[in-house]
Amino acid sequence: MISSLYAIFKISLKAIFANKMRAALTSLGIIIGVAAVITVLAVGAATKKSITDRFSNMGTNILFLRQPWDLDESISSPKDITMDDVRAIREVEGVSAVAPYIQTSFDVKYKNTSVSLSALATDTDIFNAYDWTVENGRPFTEKEIDSYAQVMVIGANSAHTIFGDVDPLGKTVVLDNIPFTIVGVTKKTGSTGFGFNMDEGALIPYTTGKVKMNTGWGNSNRRALDRVVIKVEDFNQIENMKVDIANAVRNTHRIHPLGKDDFQLDDMASFVEEAKGTATTISLFLGVIGAISLLVGGIGVMNIMLVSVTERTREIGIRMAIGATSWNIRLQFLVESMTLSCMGGVIGILLGIIFSLLVSKFMSMPTHLSVWSVLLSAGFSAATGIFFGYYPAYKASKLTPIDALRYE
Repeated sequence: MISSLYAIFKISLKAIFANKMRAALTSLGIIIGVAAVITVLAVGAATKKSITDRFSNMGTNILFLRQPWDLDESISSPKDITMDDVRAIREVEGVSAVAPYIQTSFDVKYKNTSVSLSALATDTDIFNAYDWTVENGRPFTEKEIDSYAQVMVIGANSAHTIFGDVDPLGKTVVLDNIPFTIVGVTKKTGSTGFGFNMDEGALIPYTTGKVKMNTGWGNSNRRALDRVVIKVEDFNQIENMKVDIANAVRNTHRIHPLGKDDFQLDDMASFVEEAKGTATTISLFLGVIGAISLLVGGIGVMNIMLVSVTERTREIGIRMAIGATSWNIRLQFLVESMTLSCMGGVIGILLGIIFSLLVSKFMSMPTHLSVWSVLLSAGFSAATGIFFGYYPAYKASKLTPIDALRYE
């Protein structure tokens, strides 16, 4: 049996290499499909891991209070998120940090250097909420917040971009034509706070941002906040905490007991699932494109195998005349079809790995190649050969020796 299969495999390879160009073009669809599937799965896995890591760094015990993006039409006069909400939430038992959050971008100028930075107007609780540490200098104080002081804490990367190797402490930068004194530089965090990268940004007192700035925060409602960042003490109690916090905000907004909330309270889990869901949808969409390439490649394999059956009709007749059974003929063409697909699959796997590494190198996106994705692609390529090769093999096995030998 083994020697028979080996002989069939040798015949298949001989038939394939007899028409190298045709075989290569036939395998092209398989190659593209397999390479696309492996690359998409690698990038998709890396994207999910990156999303999970980024939000995990922010802490699973973080909540965000904000106005809904799709506000219910039945709410005629929704209240802004303000410092009144911050003060009310700070009274809730089990809350360890509550920070106002107002974000925008400004050009920060120092001597001949001008850098666009993402800036956050907040208070001292932001350091506790996100576990940010001032490595050099100090954070701004409550007294500076109350006095609208023009002070700034800057991220590590921002400090290096603006000042190079010069110590930034005590230096004055100009932000929106207003001078600010650098009082602290944060330690590199490698994480973001709801779209804000502290390493690349800067912090100023929220009072200064709301009252003294002429653009960004200054043109909006003087009382309104973008959102409030809330850190709870016990993650296991986060659902109960959401209820207590929501009740505190409802009281501040004077919402009727039967009325609907004019605010939204999100936890990190919802952001993680939403972001991962988006990444999965994109990966599936791209994976479908790869699957279509495999389908097209499979149709190409079937087409070529039908041509091969027609070209080798006399050969089939001779083999039947000397004792080959219908099963022998069917197996020969099935093995040939599967070999053609598997060769394309192997090349596609190698190209998929190479493309994944190139994406990782040139797009600064560490891809994640898994063994199961390679095995899945190999299985798909083999299954494609069997599925699309069966009909040509079946057609060949149904030929009679006399008709086959008389074929011209």
